[in-house]
Amino acid sequence: MKTRITAIAASLLLGGSLVLVAATTVVAAGPSNAGPAGKGVCAAYAPAKSSAAPSASKGTGTVTLAGLKAFGDCEVNRRLTTLTDLSGKITASKVMTSSDKSALRGVISSTSAGLTSLKATIDADTDLTALKADIAKIATDYRVYLVVIPQVNLINGADAVLAAQTKFAEINTKLTAAIAAANKAGKNTTAAQAALDAMNASVTAAAGLATPLPAQLLPLTPAQYNGGSAGPIITSARTALGHARDDLKSATASAKACRDALK
Repeated sequence: MKTRITAIAASLLLGGSLVLVAATTVVAAGPSNAGPAGKGVCAAYAPAKSSAAPSASKGTGTVTLAGLKAFGDCEVNRRLTTLTDLSGKITASKVMTSSDKSALRGVISSTSAGLTSLKATIDADTDLTALKADIAKIATDYRVYLVVIPQVNLINGADAVLAAQTKFAEINTKLTAAIAAANKAGKNTTAAQAALDAMNASVTAAAGLATPLPAQLLPLTPAQYNGGSAGPIITSARTALGHARDDLKSATASAKACRDALK
């Protein structure tokens, strides 16, 4: 009997470690303005005078079509690079559901197409006022850094919590059997059962926080962000995943406590 419980405990340790990894990676990084080379990579183009090359004299001189087009092209290109990176992350994710992957690929595809079209418009502009208006659309019409990145990261985080729930279900099955075996052997399992109950409660809480998030995040648009409604949803999702992470850590600790009580 002791050998059987020890084997189950060893299996739990492995499962718990895997779950803890998921628990510590569910919270996405905050919104970022940084592109693949950082936000500042395009800043030098903004005040360029008559050349498409970066200017060292920031904030001085006459703004020209060539200079602004170089700036606009740089801002579009860094966003396209970011979107390519996000697409790779979606493909590489081992926890994201196929439906969420498909939906997010759609977001990335439409955003990339829109930015590519806008770049063509910027490159064809012949009027400075129109060019400035088109460059402004790079951020306001697409919101790669304030909407798309959080969508990908937070949905992946939510799916990671649900994947952890599946792992914990396996652990629950093993520990329940171990407790039953210990009871049959005449061992007091009160502490083990209490720890198992605590584990399951924490997992349920985490899953409850994560489950609604993809449906809340996927429909968000740049227009909603501009109107002020998307930002609070993203912030709330990030907070919920922070709590879910803490719940999974508690669940892992409870599972180990149950295992230890059965030794």
